[in-house]
Amino acid sequence: MGSEKLYNAVAQNGDAKNCTICRDLLANLELFYNMLENARRSQASDWLTVDDVAKELKMSKSILYRLIRDGELEAVNVVHADGKVPKKGHYRIKRSNLNQYLEHRKVRPFPDQVTHPYRSRRLPKVKNHLGL
Repeated sequence: MGSEKLYNAVAQNGDAKNCTICRDLLANLELFYNMLENARRSQASDWLTVDDVAKELKMSKSILYRLIRDGELEAVNVVHADGKVPKKGHYRIKRSNLNQYLEHRKVRPFPDQVTHPYRSRRLPKVKNHLGL
């Protein structure tokens, strides 16, 4: 039985109003449905502001503006500039563009610089000039 059907079944039961367990269940189901609806709405919004991205990546907005201006991070300017330089804060960044940018910025070690923890490092022999 689905959650919505359960909710309707409990809500329509006349004895449910008198039962504390049923009232608690109804209240918690309502909170649960509200949480699901909020999550659905937030996923529906695929557009992020510069503030959103800065908070998510924990970086300054000025760096993000520079990335947008230099063409490294694709964004949309939602304000018509009429040939003038628009003020900051009017850019929107698609989640997919942000993910693509981050994927290209992944740090991958060079194959010859990979160290293997299971191999012992052998130090070069040093001539002992002091006679120790």
